[in-house]
Amino acid sequence: MAQKQNTHKQSGYAQVIIIGIILAVLTVIEYFMGLYHVGATLLMLIAALKAILVIYFFMHVSRLWTAEGEH
Repeated sequence: MAQKQNTHKQSGYAQVIIIGIILAVLTVIEYFMGLYHVGATLLMLIAALKAILVIYFFMHVSRLWTAEGEH
C-alpha cells in the first residue's frame, strides 16, 4: 500500500515538473513574440493556453465534476 502511494506521489511530482517546463517554454515563446511584435491575438492565445494549464493542473478544477470517492 505504501509503495503504491509513493509511486502515485512520484508521478504527481513528474507531472508538476513537466507542466512547469511547458509553462516556462510558453513564457519564453511569448516573450520573443512580444519582442518581435507578432500581434496581440497570438499573444492572447498563448496566455489563454497557459491559464488553462494552470487552472486545470494546479487548481484542480477537474475535481469539481467528479464524485467524492473518485480520483
